[in-house]
Amino acid sequence: MGCALPMRGVVYLRPDLKDHKWLHAREMKAPETPFRFYESAPNDLGTRIGINDWSPYVVPIWRNLEELLQAHPNQALVVIRNDTILYEHYADGDRNHLNPSYSVAKSFTSALVGFAIQDGLIGSLDDLVSTYLPNLSKDPRYNRVKLKHLLNHTSGIEHPLTVDGLLYYGKYLGKATRFIKFVREPGVDQAYMNMNVWLLGLVLEKVTGAPLNEYMQAKIWLPLGMESNARWSADRKERIKPYCCIQATALDYAKFGRFYLKKGNWQGEQLLNEGWVESTLSRDTTEGGTFGYHNCWYIGYKEYNDFLAIGLYKQHIYINPNKNIIIISMNERPHTKAQKSLNWEDVFHQIVDQL
Repeated sequence: MGCALPMRGVVYLRPDLKDHKWLHAREMKAPETPFRFYESAPNDLGTRIGINDWSPYVVPIWRNLEELLQAHPNQALVVIRNDTILYEHYADGDRNHLNPSYSVAKSFTSALVGFAIQDGLIGSLDDLVSTYLPNLSKDPRYNRVKLKHLLNHTSGIEHPLTVDGLLYYGKYLGKATRFIKFVREPGVDQAYMNMNVWLLGLVLEKVTGAPLNEYMQAKIWLPLGMESNARWSADRKERIKPYCCIQATALDYAKFGRFYLKKGNWQGEQLLNEGWVESTLSRDTTEGGTFGYHNCWYIGYKEYNDFLAIGLYKQHIYINPNKNIIIISMNERPHTKAQKSLNWEDVFHQIVDQL
């Protein structure tokens, strides 16, 4: 069958923040009148919030938030409570900077699946993938894969790193369907992989009859009043990567977090079925699912009742419904052992505990 890894994967080795300069992308246009969060009065939150940083040593270092960002370079960190921006940090000082978010895109794609069901374009998550995408594999297990298996990464499909390289660096993503190979029965074990969401994207394109960026623009970008003309990475045929690489402002990621915080409601209008959001954010261990991940969202600690969208290099949309808090953290690829070991979810909990 040949090697799946494109030459660009050999040259570049690993993703980084410069990739958006050469990767193809399609655009989601923002409305003329965006939704805006409230601006707080000047405050000392950056120096008042203290963080136990366990990353460098056996014992933690107590740093305030600004000191933490000096020790662990961060492209954007935004803290919002009750629709008010309490704290903002931008590495280049520009809140309009478009930040790549890698696998955070999976949570957006999950929302689009919910919209497609709501629009009657998809019957339910129990639908077989082969109903929409027949004959992609000769393995009989393919005909037993449900949409819920793709969304919850329990499809049983094998996914070596070479295929990940193709899905990230490949010029023509359609080649990825050649590498659908099963290692287990669908609905048995959870194994996180881009191939699952790639297939979901193909289903969405088929049922909507439109590129994913256009469906995203209609269902999310315009109704939520996004501020940026965002970009979504694509191959040379402009086929969107549903599993990766939206580039948007930190505040627009925060609006998507607010959308799920409000259970699909936006300014009094129920845009996405509340039941879909509640189901997505529930713990579901059926059909191979796990306690902490469901429908392309990470489910947090029970005592915090929180949840997250997470991307490579610790890109985060963090939502805490108990305190009505949203935290956006966009990081670059870590370069030191301490940066690699820093647990940003623990940082978020410490911020929440002090607000």
